[in-house]
Amino acid sequence: MPVSLSADEAQDFLQARGHEAHDLLRLKGGVWSTAFAFSEGDRDYVVRFHERRDDLEKDRLAQRWASARLRTPRILEIGDAPQGAYGISERVHGTPLDDLDESALRNVLRSLFASMDAMREADLDGTQGFGLWHANGAGVHASWHDNLVREEAPGERARQRRSLGASRIGAAEFDAGLARMRELLPSCPEARHLVHNDLLNFNVLVDAEGVVLLDWGASIFGDFIYDVAVLTFWWPWYAQRWGGIDIRGEVERHYASIGLRLPGFAERLRCCELDIGVSHIAYQASRDEWENATWTARRTLALAAAPL
Repeated sequence: MPVSLSADEAQDFLQARGHEAHDLLRLKGGVWSTAFAFSEGDRDYVVRFHERRDDLEKDRLAQRWASARLRTPRILEIGDAPQGAYGISERVHGTPLDDLDESALRNVLRSLFASMDAMREADLDGTQGFGLWHANGAGVHASWHDNLVREEAPGERARQRRSLGASRIGAAEFDAGLARMRELLPSCPEARHLVHNDLLNFNVLVDAEGVVLLDWGASIFGDFIYDVAVLTFWWPWYAQRWGGIDIRGEVERHYASIGLRLPGFAERLRCCELDIGVSHIAYQASRDEWENATWTARRTLALAAAPL
């Protein structure tokens, strides 16, 4: 749950640390953090209060990959706070991607795909491992395949299944998704790329220059197609807003336009989609988000049964 803090408390916290903060405004979004925009002098900033300092440190590490194509706010300060940690970054003014209408989203797809290309091409020298990485640059899994099926110790999938089996959701859709993933696994290469893994849910801002990627806490090392799957898996959730856009088709046309060959694209995409599905069924059920978990379970089952 996000750190609980009022604007007055945040202002007192900042002032106690030497910041002449004023005009605090709580920002929306953030499952794990509470964020406020504020001004100091003639500059605008954002302070986030987070229960996990590691997530803030990941934002700082991600700046090594920043470029004109991969824009992310600069972190200026990280420190401890009573309920975890805080981080101060330069504020980027823009509209959340999630709030765009269909026409505006079409206009920004080129910038979004350019950012995804920059992540695919990012130099990961000095990092290691697969899956969720930490501020030390180390992923928690030894291989991409294990990140997907998660059967090696500590055996996360078994724990997730036990919890779902005892819940009102049940484990049928989870089992179907995981079984199909195992069938598709041979098509998934042991490729290490930078993956944001949270391109929706108010983690991308759009300004006059294009997109800006926020919050690298969920970022992983693995197949770059995973970021495509983040879009395609959740796209039906946005059907009323963006239903006229064939996002998979747009991605495939983009890759074709830059001459990028993608062996096993359909199999890799489906395996990543199913990983998103089975992981989120368990996550949403653990938070008692039963309506969301039901939607995700149905989406996962449909993808497990659908042709590639």
